[in-house]
Amino acid sequence: MGKEWVGVAVAALLVAVLASSPVHAHEQQTLTIILNDEGAVVGNISDPAFVQGNAVWFKMHDTTENATMQIGIDLDGDGFLNVTEDYISSTLVESCELDENGSLVDETCEVSALYAFPTNATVGTYQYWVMRDVNNVTTNWTYEIQLFEDIHDDGGPSPGDCFGAGCDDDLLDTSGDEDVVEDGLSRDDVVKLTAVIAGVAIVFLTLSILGERNVEHKPKPKRFEEE
Repeated sequence: MGKEWVGVAVAALLVAVLASSPVHAHEQQTLTIILNDEGAVVGNISDPAFVQGNAVWFKMHDTTENATMQIGIDLDGDGFLNVTEDYISSTLVESCELDENGSLVDETCEVSALYAFPTNATVGTYQYWVMRDVNNVTTNWTYEIQLFEDIHDDGGPSPGDCFGAGCDDDLLDTSGDEDVVEDGLSRDDVVKLTAVIAGVAIVFLTLSILGERNVEHKPKPKRFEEE
């Protein structure tokens, strides 16, 4: 009976594996913010899809002569920018000079800045500043980023999607957030249900095979010859 019980155990293990729900790991998504001579194109960010672990990408597009910009994000919420506690970008320009090989003439020249929120970042509202300088004349704009908790569900844009200013319209379509079949069940629910049914069928098939083997191994009655 040892082999028979091994078959039952394997079938039960298969059921457990098939029925277990997959884990959807969060992949970083990037919000694009365009900077021009009037500040940031994206103002207050309150999209629930912007969660812990996501990144903000600032792109400088101010073509004003001698214009530079810096980004500051108040990470500790004290209302001030501190180089040790907060995020302050490098000085950004609209374009960088390249040599004949396409390499930067000035390696410190930057046209964009990226900040990624940690996966355990405090949920809430973050202020950020766009600081513009033109010939020593400084202008500051203040905006807000609303950071939501990453609850690992399937809502919102697909992993790797770009949303916000500078993204194509077709990337903003979230109508296909979750595949739903006609009876109202999600695709994951259908997969789980199918796995359970298949597992139960395997168990019954295994028991049936064991029953047939027991019948085959049952000793047959002896026939006595007449003397």
